Amino acid sequence: MAAKIGCPPRSTGILLDAVAVLGLASRREATYELAPLARAFLVPGGPTYLGDASNIFSGPLLWEGFGKLTEAVRADGSVMEKHAETPSNVFWETFARSSAALAFPAAAVLAEQLAPIAAAKKSLRVLDVAAGSGIYGHTQLRMPGVDVTFLDWPNVLEETRAWGARLGVDASRAHYLPGSVFEAELGGPYDVVIASHLYHHFDPKTCQTLTRRLAGALAPGGRLAVHDFVTGPALENPGATMFSLVMLVWTRHGKAYGHADYTAWMTEAGLARPSAHPMPGMPTTWLIAERT
Repeated sequence: MAAKIGCPPRSTGILLDAVAVLGLASRREATYELAPLARAFLVPGGPTYLGDASNIFSGPLLWEGFGKLTEAVRADGSVMEKHAETPSNVFWETFARSSAALAFPAAAVLAEQLAPIAAAKKSLRVLDVAAGSGIYGHTQLRMPGVDVTFLDWPNVLEETRAWGARLGVDASRAHYLPGSVFEAELGGPYDVVIASHLYHHFDPKTCQTLTRRLAGALAPGGRLAVHDFVTGPALENPGATMFSLVMLVWTRHGKAYGHADYTAWMTEAGLARPSAHPMPGMPTTWLIAERT
């Protein structure tokens, strides 16, 4: 191992023992073996590799943001010059490259929920809003008859295309719409509109406007599928509650919202009350509402 990583044997042994103490490896005399969790999530190149997420959660952007937490609390929002709503922010390219392992499990849950709808129709038109890596839309493209439009900033869509090529999806059924979700001509009508990790960037009034806009792009009987950190009234989802702190330093007015908030926005926009689909082991939830 020391020869492989180009380090002295003594320091390599100290590091390996520390990794074993953390439970990421096991040691038997002088032999080390990866623990199952480490093998699944910490080996580069695998579909569930989580190491890239360090570019998001411990990258320079959040280090800068939390270094200004005091100022953000006083200002009631981010004091960063380039924040979440900065057009074509280069951070979203990093996010698209680094978040796939987090998106795959959620994409599988959504595909399971939408499978009966897809099976009942010969074709399915999908809009993936703020697509990033496009994992949600790419997963839908694995089903025959599905046509997906990916919406994001032009610089981010390059990453979306790259993920499509990497996953080997049918490029003829993938379309790309550059721009802002608030300004672009969405087209449609769509059978499904996917909005993952989008709402938490904005204030309630903007979220209401966003919901109306997305609902307006749906065909009758179409579904709006929102994926986000959904808070509970008694703080029963600690991960979602803590995520609001991230939004405090990264957005001007964003936070994580509760099920009641989404229900109000969706019903006001002409959608049915959303069904909730939490994911075990993850602090996020799919909320799916039908256009009545």
